Amino acid sequence: MNRRTFLKLAGLGSVSFAAGCSPESPKHLYSLVQAPEDMVTGKATWYASTCRECPAGCGLIARNREGRVVKVEGNPLHPLNRGKLCMRGQAALQAVYNPDRLKTPLLKEKDGFLSIGFDRAQALLKTKVWEAARRGPERVRLMTEVVGEGQMEIFRSALKNWNSPPPVVFEPFAYEALKAANREVFGVDGLVSYRLDQADVLLAFGAEFLETWLSPVEYAWKFKAMHAARGPEKGFFFLVSPFQTLTGANADRWLACAPGTEAVVALGLVRQMLDIRRGQHLPPDLRDALLKATEAYPQESVLKLSGIPLAQYEQLVVRLAEARRPLVLGAGSGQSDANGLAANLAANLLNLLLDPELLLIDAASRHRVETASRRADVLDLLKVVSSGRTDVLILNNVNPVFSLPPESGAKAALETPELFVVSLSNFLDETSQRADLILPASLPLETWDDYSGWSSLVSTLQPAMGRITGAPHAGDLFLDVGFETRPAPDYKTYIAERLRKAGRIRNELEWVQALQQGGLFPPAGPAASAPPAARPQRLPRHLALPYQPPPAGLAFAAVPSVRLFDGRGANKPWLCEIPDPISRVAWQSPVILHPRTAAAKGLRTADVVRVTSPWGSLEAPVYAAEVVHPGQVLMAAGQGHTAYGRYAENLGANPLSLLPAAVEPNCGGPGCGLPDIQLEAAGRRVELAHTDGSHTQHGRAFILTTTPAELRKGPPP
Repeated sequence: MNRRTFLKLAGLGSVSFAAGCSPESPKHLYSLVQAPEDMVTGKATWYASTCRECPAGCGLIARNREGRVVKVEGNPLHPLNRGKLCMRGQAALQAVYNPDRLKTPLLKEKDGFLSIGFDRAQALLKTKVWEAARRGPERVRLMTEVVGEGQMEIFRSALKNWNSPPPVVFEPFAYEALKAANREVFGVDGLVSYRLDQADVLLAFGAEFLETWLSPVEYAWKFKAMHAARGPEKGFFFLVSPFQTLTGANADRWLACAPGTEAVVALGLVRQMLDIRRGQHLPPDLRDALLKATEAYPQESVLKLSGIPLAQYEQLVVRLAEARRPLVLGAGSGQSDANGLAANLAANLLNLLLDPELLLIDAASRHRVETASRRADVLDLLKVVSSGRTDVLILNNVNPVFSLPPESGAKAALETPELFVVSLSNFLDETSQRADLILPASLPLETWDDYSGWSSLVSTLQPAMGRITGAPHAGDLFLDVGFETRPAPDYKTYIAERLRKAGRIRNELEWVQALQQGGLFPPAGPAASAPPAARPQRLPRHLALPYQPPPAGLAFAAVPSVRLFDGRGANKPWLCEIPDPISRVAWQSPVILHPRTAAAKGLRTADVVRVTSPWGSLEAPVYAAEVVHPGQVLMAAGQGHTAYGRYAENLGANPLSLLPAAVEPNCGGPGCGLPDIQLEAAGRRVELAHTDGSHTQHGRAFILTTTPAELRKGPPP
């Protein structure tokens, strides 16, 4: 017997002895009797799929060991994210193995929920929807997250069979103002993508493109290319916003404007460009209308209203005017109020003035999140449900009770008498708690599907592991309950047949090749992209509205979290324990104040404050830092759950609970901010779980910098 064999036997004997002495019931080790054909014990297998942790749709590859996924990374073949993946994508594993994941369907009874089998739950749903359909039109409604076109097609067909309208697509951040601005200026009723990598000067009015805005991993690699030194030159990034997030921390110049004045600065820049005779290519009537609409925003008024220093503003104007390839981005994800709409309109007009051909705007690769419904449409659905005109409401992986303000009526709508609510969720969140039937659907790493993060490509999903539960895919579920005769034997076949009919694949070999590389991708080069074809012939609506200065009090803003997004990542401990990149606080949701504001209120970091609006109140610890304007109060969304599992429940506070349900009438979107809130000390302190250390380098060269002049000299000899 050699030494290696002896140690193996000795270790096995120790384990057996310990197990035999244990008072607990015996535990057993099992091996796979029938292993998958492509599985080799001890050797990893990689599967290409698509991330569904947000609507961006990045490509990923999943590392499978012995039938279970153990790691996910970005797919280097995918043109959208090029091998990169954000922290939320990396944490997708924690939904699969989460101890709070529902293993079986739950049926509500008087004393709580009863665990039932999937066959019984599916039969119950089928009975309910067809009974409702026989009662009359529009008796079955569906609210869903953003899904791929294959799944959306099945949803529409099933609802049509039930004599009901198409689904309402709910996303807490649906970019209503940006879509309205694109429609008015570019003639594109959707969300174009931007060629950041080709710009030499970039200006954003709050768009947090490195965190959550549209497609953050895509724009991160594009920003890196734009911002890198190219010979003696490098790109320059300006941010105009009343607060800094991770995107603002990477800006070369942060112009800290007063809250609610982003549109003022944007319209002032439109005026500046017109004054230096930019926009001569525009129709004369449009140019004259722009001059009239911006006459209230000369430089003096802009500086007075925004509070931006003259030197910084002049540097911005000069850089924009001299740029060869300037690009302007609009407001942030949560800004679909009047200020956000005007800022997005002005940003699009600036692009038109500075880049007449719009070469840095790609209308061919539009973002899938454009399919999200307006917040006004979501609220209309809740009103219809509350009126008693709906018998069955199906909720596909959405949590409106948490994500919508209390005034929206989401909670009351789900409690409507005689309404049967079905939640296709894997977790008992705030919305699922109020469902009559919770029918978990399989997770993206366990199923077949298609999804197009860009409209010009198709990303594929395939099972990267065996199923842990018996949960069906939502597509298979609707194939069974939504049709008298199934249009396909299963959802995988349905997806492949759709692609074949569309001419994207011709045979099984091409289907397998698409799965291997993670999708069907357009060829690189100019043919894969196209600037918007339309140009405005008149002044965009709502741009000439008079400016309404905000109240003199403290303004409040709730922004999506780089870690938890809109709250859907709050049940993943990997994301909770990662410190916020700005405050360096983990596991908590602090209120960020400027040090001058905190001192004026007699507050210090870690003091608990009570934030009150006309629609709600919350308590949270203070974090004082110069990353916000003195008139701004900032909180990241994502925490404050009252359910959603052990890692999310009763942790932090939900800033969305302070907001009104009203929407901006011209775009139908909400604003995630308030012009005036009340702030008072709660009389206690808490310890912050922070890793920030210090905000300065103390003279030590941790971060090395250089000047453009030194850069032009090249490396030292």
